[in-house]
Parts: sequence; structure tokens; C-alpha cells
Amino acid sequence: MPLRTTLDHVTIVTDDFEASRPVYDAVFTALGLNASVDYEDPEADEDDTDSVAAIGYATVAGELLILLVSGARPTRGAHWALAVDDRAAVEAAFKAGEAAGARAIQAPREWEAEHLNYYGAQLADNAGNILEVVYKK
Repeated sequence: MPLRTTLDHVTIVTDDFEASRPVYDAVFTALGLNASVDYEDPEADEDDTDSVAAIGYATVAGELLILLVSGARPTRGAHWALAVDDRAAVEAAFKAGEAAGARAIQAPREWEAEHLNYYGAQLADNAGNILEVVYKK
């Protein structure tokens, strides 16, 4: 018998936290996600002089959904889609992301192919990760 499972969270690693964070803050704030984890820890010890930074975005119910963390080996080329309740949310997230410096991949539009059949938009962060926001009718 197959196990039932759900996605717990996604972690995106960036090698330029200061450039990436404004994009994620803008898009996720527009979608109503809240920063539930937010820290920077300068690890200035002899063996590791890097700093650690992370921000976690949670649903209104407090469920951690996405983590953006600093790291030497960044996530590149990932693509994920977040479902929203209406077209206005797609448009708001797209507009907020563009204003924060995300690159537009696909402006909000109808995806009418039979297997898609949704309204959505796509943005890319500075590492080429694609954030898609979709409204399925």
C-alpha cells in the first residue's frame, strides 16, 4: 500500500543572501506568508569564518513552508509553484517580485492547455530559480 505524504518545506540556498532576500520577502509577503524564522549568526571562530543567515516563510497557520538560507553551494535552476486563491494574488505576487528585482519569466496569463488550465506567472531570482504562482479554476 502506498504511503500518503505531503511536502513539509523547501529550502533554497543562496550565495548572495542580501540580493536574494528582497525578492523572496516581496513575493511571499504579497501571498500572505510571514517570516517565522529570521536570523543571522556570525560564526567568527577559527575554523569557520562564514556567517549563517536564514529566513523561513510560514503560512498564516504557522506552518513553515520555505526557507532561504545562505551557503557556499547555492540552489540553481529549481522551479516550484505556489497555488493561490485568485488571479489577483498571482498579479500581486508578480508585481511585488518584479519591483524587488526578480526577473520576469512569464507575466500573468492563462495557461489554457488541457493538462494545465490555470492562470499563472513566473519570476526568477538572481540564481535562476523560478518562482511560479498559479490560480487553478
